[in-house]
Amino acid sequence: MFGYITCNKSELTEEEKNRYQSVYCGLCRNMKRRYGQLERLSLNYDMAFLILFLSSLYEPQETDGPFRCGLHPLTKRTAVENRFTDYAADMTIILTYYKCLDDWRDEKKRVRHWYGKMLKKEYRKLSEKYPRQCAQILESTKELTRIEQNPSASPDQAVNCSGKMLSELFVYEEDFWSGSLRSFGYELGRFIYLLDAAIDYEEDLKQENYNPLIKFKKRPDEMRPVLKMPLGNCMEIFEKLPLVQDAHLLRSILYNGVWLQYDARVQRKEKKHG
Repeated sequence: MFGYITCNKSELTEEEKNRYQSVYCGLCRNMKRRYGQLERLSLNYDMAFLILFLSSLYEPQETDGPFRCGLHPLTKRTAVENRFTDYAADMTIILTYYKCLDDWRDEKKRVRHWYGKMLKKEYRKLSEKYPRQCAQILESTKELTRIEQNPSASPDQAVNCSGKMLSELFVYEEDFWSGSLRSFGYELGRFIYLLDAAIDYEEDLKQENYNPLIKFKKRPDEMRPVLKMPLGNCMEIFEKLPLVQDAHLLRSILYNGVWLQYDARVQRKEKKHG
């Protein structure tokens, strides 16, 4: 994912801020322990949301403990982990590996090429552990490339393809909740793709990269109504799930936090031309 699914900390209580940070710290420590220091470069708050979301639904047993972070040595922190921390760490490696391949193919970024090669061994192991998720990501990645290279393709195809890619990520296992989780991930994936396109619009124009907004004939500041459609579908599914733990924190992310980077981008544009 892209680091857009984060919270607005001004809306949270101190307890919620600490909870959010402890889940993120747990993911960070988990990746260092299971993968290594460099792999932690892939960390983002999207995966903290994934942990909170699945944990709220399934309520797994958690472990927590204080530690001192090398980046923040003066203050003790708490790391919270559960089975979804492992899952989120694994999905981070998988998604980062494909992002590196994409960056190398499209923009020939040498650092991303090197990083992808470094992750390849771990990815191969994870593809055997999570064949369903990896197969969907691989299929969607190839399909998205074909769509973006086809001048006659509809931008809706690209948006929906991104939704399919993320749909399997939210399904930890096939059970009673699989259908709802798959639909939630699909709508969130569509929202993230459009949001990323809006935020990267000017850069994509300069680099002549594919951007669905160009075909939609929309400027980034005109995209809020369009973005609200898949996000609204997400919220509808979210509200039907029996989520109690961290419910306010999750709502803060979905109802407000996801707009932070978009609003900042639009405000910068308005200021620039104001």
